Amino acid sequence: MAGLELKGWTVAVVGGDLRMLEHMRGARAAGAMVQHYGSVPGAEAAAGRPQAASLADALKGAAIISCPIPGVGEDASLFAKYTDEKLLMTRDVLAGAAPGALMFTYCNTPQLLAWAKGTPVEVVGYGADDELCIFHAIATAEGAIKIAIENTDETLLSMSVLCFGFGRVGTSVAEAFHAMKARVSVAARNPAQLARATSMGLMPIQLSEVGEHIGRFSLLVSSSSGRVLTRELIARTRPDVLILDLCSPPGSVDFAAAKELNRRVVWGRAQAGTAPRSAGRHEWQVLMRIVRERKLKGSSA
Repeated sequence: MAGLELKGWTVAVVGGDLRMLEHMRGARAAGAMVQHYGSVPGAEAAAGRPQAASLADALKGAAIISCPIPGVGEDASLFAKYTDEKLLMTRDVLAGAAPGALMFTYCNTPQLLAWAKGTPVEVVGYGADDELCIFHAIATAEGAIKIAIENTDETLLSMSVLCFGFGRVGTSVAEAFHAMKARVSVAARNPAQLARATSMGLMPIQLSEVGEHIGRFSLLVSSSSGRVLTRELIARTRPDVLILDLCSPPGSVDFAAAKELNRRVVWGRAQAGTAPRSAGRHEWQVLMRIVRERKLKGSSA
């Protein structure tokens, strides 16, 4: 599919931050009518029309609903940086979408799935898409470098850095610090990941043995899922250590323990949002790839 591939379609872009402007521009460039809600600055120009009167109005007739990648909070409301209104994708809100509508969001939460049941909408969680995660890892690594520079009194050159996790984000983060001539170690469980770290000139540490080494690092950067930086490990860190958590809620650090132990922690979640133009374009690119794949699958069925 090329050119005005969304001509005749209605696309709803809701909530989020400045990344959503690129979703609006991408949809409009593809020929879609764009409806939006969430008070993002610049949205009217990007979408070519004023904001809808309500969230439900924004979704009326929409075949594609683009929700923010940061997902939903504990109260099931969409991430919406520029409004205090709680944006809830309830059954009544979703009922006005076009038949077969695809709602793209970070993940398929139980509440979203319950609300979508019996409506024309299918929830598509694409936050874990490989292509998107690799794109996001670039901005996340750059954001981690920025946070480290702003919150330490050492140069990155020769700084002792320990990265927890060596997945898509962790690899990019470790590479970025290594490129800045930091002394980078990687803590992970997976032997293949540790072997990859070794091949990149990084120092591998088995996660089960990290307590023996953690006291020598100036900076700890975590992209691991689950709580890896426990009270026991934090207690063994240097008093002047900086702990940088790049994970989505609930995070990978025992924040209460870090506070009690007087250790500095920066929760650098959603770093992709620090490069909104690039991140938004990448998100829209991946979203449209999924739309095309589903159309092709449907046409061959």
